Amino acid sequence: MKKAALLVTLALGISALGSAYAADPAFPKADASKKVTLEVWSWVPGLDKTVAAFTKAYPNISVKVVNLGGGPNTYTKLQTALKAGNGAPDVAQIEYGFLPAFADTGGLVDLAKFGANDYKKYFVPWTWGQVSPEGKAVYAIPQDTGPFAMVYREDILKKYNVAVPKTWAQFATAASTVNTKSAGKVKLGNFYATFAPWFMALAWADGAQFFKRDGDGWIQTLNNPAAKKALNYWYAMIKKGDVSTVTAFSADYWNAAGAGQIGSNFEAAWGPGGYAGSLKDKSAGLWRAAPLPQWTASSTIKSGNWGGSANIVSTQSKNPKEATLFALWLNLSSSAISANWVNGGLFPASAAGLTLPVLHDKTKNPSKFFGSTDISSVYAQGSKGVNVNFQWAPWFPFANDNYNKQIDLMLKGKLTPDQALDAWQAEVMADAKKEGYTVK
Repeated sequence: MKKAALLVTLALGISALGSAYAADPAFPKADASKKVTLEVWSWVPGLDKTVAAFTKAYPNISVKVVNLGGGPNTYTKLQTALKAGNGAPDVAQIEYGFLPAFADTGGLVDLAKFGANDYKKYFVPWTWGQVSPEGKAVYAIPQDTGPFAMVYREDILKKYNVAVPKTWAQFATAASTVNTKSAGKVKLGNFYATFAPWFMALAWADGAQFFKRDGDGWIQTLNNPAAKKALNYWYAMIKKGDVSTVTAFSADYWNAAGAGQIGSNFEAAWGPGGYAGSLKDKSAGLWRAAPLPQWTASSTIKSGNWGGSANIVSTQSKNPKEATLFALWLNLSSSAISANWVNGGLFPASAAGLTLPVLHDKTKNPSKFFGSTDISSVYAQGSKGVNVNFQWAPWFPFANDNYNKQIDLMLKGKLTPDQALDAWQAEVMADAKKEGYTVK
């Protein structure tokens, strides 16, 4: 992330259907005489339907989509294949936070060799810093982003007579009010105890830096002041019983959210798609989206980012040129961006993609599920407020797992929030040094 996350307005074209769409860029030409089959690993819902438009445009290129499940399942198999030297796909989906670890394996093609840098201008600027941290080699093509915002049940806030919180102080007060008035049956918020990126995004919005390059080495500060402030804030609400700690994406969470036992949460831009897909008709139309609460009241919204992903091309691909073409098309073609939003709620990394009418179509999910409101505008505002200097380290996968250990100890009362973050810092630092990284 090197530049401000600003929305770049590109020229709008008119499709045959008469709707305004951002004009697609000119993609690299494919060799029409060469028959190619690409294997793509991705967990995007309905991607097999999305690529039908690609194979129609490029009939000599067949695409086989393999869905191995969310990140961890895909990452384990991909790491094994890259280390073994065989079994990897042509293209794979990887979240930004995990990309440096895969780049370190040497198993990713430098897409700059196939003209990827020519397409830098078409993406939300900070996302290019995620896939090309040094500004030369390009390890992936940005796919989607996850700026943070608040999702909430409008009916629950009205029932307990609380306003949509604009500051964290207001959120804490509202959480206490809802818990008290409902006799503990309803929690306004939920702490995700097993997802480090969720917590990091909240601290990111407050200027936190967890990793930073320092010449040939790194500086790690997992226990930075913003992180300690955020964790102590949430722990205080957890101890009072004002918020829950139900596991994210679990059946228990969806049941509680659908039944009105959890009144709000803080989700990345891809989150609303999960609500619409998982809850379906249960609580449909009752949800809304609002900007992330701020530590200090301000008209300028600061936000963090959770997740978002990019598409890599593995060095095992026999057709890296065609694989790069596919990755570019998948993330810059208006038809692909539109399908990925409707089918999976993927918030595009393409700057022009953010202007696509389908993202603001209140008659389609996830906006329809959210009371036919334009939730994309809320998330676009959050995207502008993402701290652009945030970096990830190659050893983040270990940090991600170790976070769960420390937070579990905190929730069991064995560590204070400060102690949990200090232990996280110390244990991750020790492992990074053990793996040969220069870090302080």
